Amino acid sequence: MRTAWTLRRALKWALLGTLALLVVLPPLLYFAFLGIQEASERQWLGRAPTHDAIDVRLREPHTVALLDVGFDSLATRLKLIEQAKSSIELEFFIYEVDTASRLVTQALARKAREGVKVRLLVDFSLPVFKLAPHYAHELAAAGVEVRYYNTAGLARFFAVNHRTHRKLLVVDRAQAIIGGRNIGDDYFDLSERYNFLDSDLLIQGPVSAAIADGFDLYWASDWVARPGDVASAEAPGAPALLGPASAAETALLAELQGHAPQHTPSTCPDIHFVTDYPGSGVERRKVFTELTRLAQEARQQILIESPYLVLREDGTAVLQALAQRGVRLSILTNSLYSTDAFYTVASLANGLDPLQQLPGLEVWAYAGQPLAGSARPPASPRWGVHAKRAVFDDHTVVVGTYNIDPRSANLNSELMVVCRGDRPLAAALQANIRARMAQSRPVVGTPAPGGYDALVQGTDPDTLFKMRAIAPFTRLLDILM
Repeated sequence: MRTAWTLRRALKWALLGTLALLVVLPPLLYFAFLGIQEASERQWLGRAPTHDAIDVRLREPHTVALLDVGFDSLATRLKLIEQAKSSIELEFFIYEVDTASRLVTQALARKAREGVKVRLLVDFSLPVFKLAPHYAHELAAAGVEVRYYNTAGLARFFAVNHRTHRKLLVVDRAQAIIGGRNIGDDYFDLSERYNFLDSDLLIQGPVSAAIADGFDLYWASDWVARPGDVASAEAPGAPALLGPASAAETALLAELQGHAPQHTPSTCPDIHFVTDYPGSGVERRKVFTELTRLAQEARQQILIESPYLVLREDGTAVLQALAQRGVRLSILTNSLYSTDAFYTVASLANGLDPLQQLPGLEVWAYAGQPLAGSARPPASPRWGVHAKRAVFDDHTVVVGTYNIDPRSANLNSELMVVCRGDRPLAAALQANIRARMAQSRPVVGTPAPGGYDALVQGTDPDTLFKMRAIAPFTRLLDILM
């Protein structure tokens, strides 16, 4: 009898203890995470470091052109690499191992064997990292130097969340391509499953040397490691980056070499290169500061394309200030169907209410179909926007790597080029964004906005379930998005 009473009492206390944990533990975890989040945003906060290469503005003519078509961008990259006489610098967040990367890598190796100095810096973010050390050793044998940015392990929570999200190619310090594209099939219209609608800026002129100097700053930073310092074993059956080209690759390369890109060059009289300083800490994030300044200078309208639209209180405050000054703002972003980042759409869906109260704001969600009027047959049935660009007041153009999200503002290293006074360039960029908007659904600010339904329309049930499952936690996780 006493044993039964003792057992009931033990069960009672166990139940009460469990209920107490359920009540107390979530708030504790919540406030603990907020503390980590705050520390992550403000880690090593101190005096902002500076360098001549992180902010260079030149008021002299530069030839520039938008590379809005992925196939054009790959053809132009290969052409620039082939033209190189002395040096090639490349930096990317993602460097895949696929057809596009093989074509680029083989071109780099050919130039290195000719005596051109070729250096490649790739971020080491484990969720997307593909250029393993055995590939780097393969490239080194061909004369291509490879380095990794930020090899910190997961145990270093603050450090591991800092990444270089920059994308650049500089040839002979005289020509450069910067923009949203990494190296992979889905950035160059070659994937049969899913492709990105992206944008790069081709630049010819002295600012290319400043971009190369910015690369040198990152290459020499304490955040960079040699592949030999990273332990890695070659995966059995891993595809080679160098070696004989397949018949399909040979045919594709011939098509690219004979391809005439659709872009139209123009002249930028005032060009401005801005990049964040290497390393973590919000004091090193210069791109966000410059973008905020451009928004404050706007007088009439801003047209923006960003694959993600994740706004915290400070981001919403910037939009509110624009609305109060009567500046019209139109933003093109992804729907749930057109993106591979369902968690960012969950955050946008949760934050629609304050956006719907802002006069002059329009938000559009890309529907996910191939863009009409493509010169080549669409390679995949599903597409998403990935460009990071804007036009301010019909005369100032921004193209770069910055997404509208807290990660770009607080954690990543980003870069951008600002061109002032080139109205043909501004008109071309506006026309391309408007063409993408024509295949999008209005979410906020139009006569018949679709709101939440416009964001999720056409999505498969599994993706919709994942978005809804993560939605309650987006406020906790927004710093990482």
